[in-house]
Amino acid sequence: MNLLSLSPRRFPRPAGWLLLAVLVAQTAAAQLGPYPIRTKQTSLEASLVKRDGDILWVERKSANGLRAPQIGLPVADIVQIQMPRPAFFDAVEKIRAAPTATEAQFASAHSALDKFILQTRSFRNLPGIRANEAILLKGRLYDAKGLWREALRYYEDVVTQAPGTPLATRAQIFAGIAYAKGQDWQFAIEYLGAAPLPEDDEELLSRLLFARGDVFFALENYDHALLSYLPLVVFYPYIYNNEPRALAAALGCYAKLREWEPLYRTIQEIKKNYPGTPADQTADEFLAEYETDLRQAGQFVDAANITSTDASAPAKVKP
Repeated sequence: MNLLSLSPRRFPRPAGWLLLAVLVAQTAAAQLGPYPIRTKQTSLEASLVKRDGDILWVERKSANGLRAPQIGLPVADIVQIQMPRPAFFDAVEKIRAAPTATEAQFASAHSALDKFILQTRSFRNLPGIRANEAILLKGRLYDAKGLWREALRYYEDVVTQAPGTPLATRAQIFAGIAYAKGQDWQFAIEYLGAAPLPEDDEELLSRLLFARGDVFFALENYDHALLSYLPLVVFYPYIYNNEPRALAAALGCYAKLREWEPLYRTIQEIKKNYPGTPADQTADEFLAEYETDLRQAGQFVDAANITSTDASAPAKVKP
């Protein structure tokens, strides 16, 4: 008998097991710190014990490594707590963005964030504490599953509790996009209308411009909708399939504004460069619906031919 056959076989671990291991390991520690802490009077390294009103209780280690008595720091004197970004945040981001992430992985990510948020919530308004970042990540996990109502609770929490911070600005954008998904146009425009473009995050920037354009279109402000869609074509055409999506979105604006020549040229551009795509299908729908208007406006090029008979171009409109 082959003795090796009696040993348990080693199967490859399923994809994502390492991420789950990181989540478990990173949230197992009960202690927060020690972290470098800078106050108006001094600098020290200590672990966070508890928040008691206007006093933050911390624990330092003595020179010989033994525990020292706790000391209270006035919250108003704290300049910065250098809390490193937990490694499991990156694991959560990978799970959120992975098309093949399982429900178990999402559940583990939620659980890890819940534990961290519970542990840090009482310190959340201290400079350097990453509780609000964890709350935003939890909202994004819900968003990734299309649960925008659940996501909104967490986005709104960050907007309310961390006003004036870059994190609150991002949460405001995510909240505005979620409101747009729910067709709550007034709240969406309140959040997105004057939101700064996140130039350092092209994915979020693209989502913001599409959502802002959709909101303006729903509110019948077609000029402003175009001002949201067209920068995606001009400046960010090659990421996240932006160009065909934005060109297709612009068709409705041109039609509502009765701008027949731009409508025609945009249809032509889509059919030339993106045949067989959802944008091409949208172009066909507008072509069928507004053919008479385009003809009457006299804006067709080449005697009202939408395209040439060349095999590389779309079919002609019948005279």
